[in-house]
Amino acid sequence: MHVGSIRLSQFRNYASLEVRFHSRLNLLLGMNAQGKTSLLEALYCLSAARSFRAGVDDEMIQFGHETAGIEGVIHRERGQDQVFLELKKSKGKTLTLNGKKQKKLSTLLGQMPAVVFSPDDLFLVKGAPGLRRKYLDLTILQLEPGFLPHFQHYERALKQRNALLRQRMGNLENQLPLWDAPLAEHGAAILRKRLEISQGLSVLAGRALSDLTGGLEKFELRYESSLLVAEKTEVTKEQILQAFEKARREEMARGLTVVGPHRDDIGFFVNGELLRKFGSQGQQRTAALALKLAQLSLLAEGCHTEPLVLFDDVMSELDEKRQAFFLNRLQQGGQAFLTGTSAHDFAAAAQGARVFTVEEGQVKMVQEGPVP
Repeated sequence: MHVGSIRLSQFRNYASLEVRFHSRLNLLLGMNAQGKTSLLEALYCLSAARSFRAGVDDEMIQFGHETAGIEGVIHRERGQDQVFLELKKSKGKTLTLNGKKQKKLSTLLGQMPAVVFSPDDLFLVKGAPGLRRKYLDLTILQLEPGFLPHFQHYERALKQRNALLRQRMGNLENQLPLWDAPLAEHGAAILRKRLEISQGLSVLAGRALSDLTGGLEKFELRYESSLLVAEKTEVTKEQILQAFEKARREEMARGLTVVGPHRDDIGFFVNGELLRKFGSQGQQRTAALALKLAQLSLLAEGCHTEPLVLFDDVMSELDEKRQAFFLNRLQQGGQAFLTGTSAHDFAAAAQGARVFTVEEGQVKMVQEGPVP
């Protein structure tokens, strides 16, 4: 599976663009702020119907316009699909698949999984817990799109419950149990699934970090929850309900829900030490790379197809050993897109790639690459 071509209109700094890609490796070269990351962002939208960088969709629409379009041709073993995503300012997105408008954007989830590597990955290790929860949840959704309703119902119930807590009504204690039940039901499912995926990522990231460091560093990922996650979801649900009872007074005093998966974190450990507190920046960056490689392996196995690899301006930050390791991993996988400012960063891969230059929203192919 690979992206054969993409067409953009009024997207970021691209007024109009059409590019055809190589089925394996594509290099996008150019100075900063020319549109390289925006092209990767558009490719990611074809996978997840959302950006990996924009806070709101409107940011992706070119200034002065009300709409933007992303159209991609996806080649699969069974044939090809034409995916069109239209963004409308302040009105959300619409998805059309092979000429037929789709009711749900989630139709795309799991169809073409994608993994993004970027300089911001460092914050995955040392940033706020919400970033780590998002990384884990997006991995789950690419593996199991049908799990989406659990997240949606949980977020909706949490929002309603918090609104109720902030009102501090006289009969508040009698009304809260109405929202405890859906939070416990969907929260238990989320906790079980997060723990399962965390364990898989821990094993795979451990192998990747061992390879990256020559066996000198041992990696472990731990899902950190204030709640005990039982083997049976029903037992976890009862434990959440009991935790609500114990936290009732605290929640009423603070005006927010203090129990549940929305409060959890993920701990990354190297040789037993918590990375975000005791790891050097070099260790944190290497661990982040190992995590993304683990995500890549997990999605390849779970989705039964090699994920799209979007590697945004990171190669120059890696030493020669790590560059060689990553490029070797790419040769074993599916389609990849790498951005950078200099061809020198990709000397080992350039001969096997289609090479483009990106300048002021214009993309030009300068090397066609090998015949697939």
